[in-house]
Amino acid sequence: MRNRIITRQNRRAARHGGLCFGVSALCLLGAVAAAQAQSAAESGSATATYPLRGTTTSGTGSGPYTAATLYGALPSATSGASDASSETSDTEPDGVEEPADEASGALTTEPVSAAEAAILADEAYAESLARQNGRVESLDGVSLEPEPDRDGVPGFMIGTLNLRPTLAQRIVRETVRNGDTKTNRTYSETTVSGTLTSDWSRHQFSASGSGTWQENLSGTGTESPFANLDAALRLDLINDITSTLSGGYTYSQESRTDPNAIEGASTQSGIHEVRGSLGVQKTFGALRGTSTVEVTRTMYGDATLEGGGSVAVNDRDTLGVELTTRIGYVVSPALVPFIEGSIGRENYDQEIDSTGAERSSDTYALRAGAEVDLGEKLAGEFAVGFLRRSLDDPNLDDITGLTLDGDLEWSPLRGTTVGLGVATTVEAATSAGEAGAVVYEFDASLNHQLHSAVVARLGATLDYRDYDSGSGRSNQREYGASAGLTWSINRYLDLEADASYEKTVEPGRTDEETTRIGLGLRLRR
Repeated sequence: MRNRIITRQNRRAARHGGLCFGVSALCLLGAVAAAQAQSAAESGSATATYPLRGTTTSGTGSGPYTAATLYGALPSATSGASDASSETSDTEPDGVEEPADEASGALTTEPVSAAEAAILADEAYAESLARQNGRVESLDGVSLEPEPDRDGVPGFMIGTLNLRPTLAQRIVRETVRNGDTKTNRTYSETTVSGTLTSDWSRHQFSASGSGTWQENLSGTGTESPFANLDAALRLDLINDITSTLSGGYTYSQESRTDPNAIEGASTQSGIHEVRGSLGVQKTFGALRGTSTVEVTRTMYGDATLEGGGSVAVNDRDTLGVELTTRIGYVVSPALVPFIEGSIGRENYDQEIDSTGAERSSDTYALRAGAEVDLGEKLAGEFAVGFLRRSLDDPNLDDITGLTLDGDLEWSPLRGTTVGLGVATTVEAATSAGEAGAVVYEFDASLNHQLHSAVVARLGATLDYRDYDSGSGRSNQREYGASAGLTWSINRYLDLEADASYEKTVEPGRTDEETTRIGLGLRLRR
């Protein structure tokens, strides 16, 4: 930005320069003599210097230089105004308007105050420090700014809560091959989901839920409904203490390939899970401590046989309590290593189940890992540990194993996201003489933005069940792969197409393969 004061003075000097060259030698000598006399008379009263910023000793408004800027002192408003007015009256005729400033287009006839001059000088100095080599535009004119978040739909405000509902409708073709048996079906799948978040200055409430049901249009196959609801309330207490109350409910149907599934059943047992937890987090300087108590209630419905009868499996109903404590050390905001320990108790409603075993148990686990937060490039956590589940029945072996838990998200380049996840759980058995298994779940995903409105997806999963040595059962493996495309027609409507393949392998049992191809729409608000 051009300095308006300096520009105006230079322009006036150039305009009056022709008159100075036409002055006679006598007038010139007289002017020099008068100037020397005036300088000698004023030398004892004032010295016209420009002191450095912040070094003036006179009070505010005293002297001709009162405005200190990044460039130094500037003339005061009174001095600048009087000089400008006198120069205009002596050299410019009445009615002649001074040209506009080339940089700003504003007229410069009005005097500039000291405050305005200081602001203009600081702005010019700031612009001189700004970036000079701006970003080059793309050849095809595509905006270089990041695309807005298409998932950030406005939703509906309910008081101070924001509701964002979603409705998805798909048509799926499914083929299941179990040994030499092959079944096909075409079904409609409807999913209603949504999120509810608070807009509070303190504390936070969030809830999310989804429900899916299927309806066969042709062929034969098991319809598998699913529902899930989670809610959490975070309370910001005193002295860097945060408390979190959460609860949830999940309904699912046991898979036919599950080790505890009922053979010969047309519809497997429905599983109801209700959970609640209370957590407290406290920061002690570089240390961060978290403790959580979680209560889980699991109930099993009856399985329906192909002949029309049912089998009750309520001897599997349990109530579990688990206490987990984590201590982390904040090396930096991007890295927090931690150590975590947990202890839990699971009680069966029926002390002795249908096989005559006491399956209530105590579980102990210890993990060590780290939290990583490098922004959009890499974020998540990973932990390695060891667990042990001791059953009340002395005839059943304890379940022990290595634990791997984590969830990482990596973005190697803009528009591409790689997700990696692993989880370890303990699964109880229902067969006589079997204690259960340690289940490892691995998953990987790749999302790539082909276009501003088109996203391609790839996924892979692996589940590995490691049975206890006393069960005499071979370990089971489940493989899965998927691919899909999502086209965002607009901010509220998506067109989705996907395909998936799953295979379950266990030595001594029949393998099962499932293939699905689906096409649907998703509406968001």
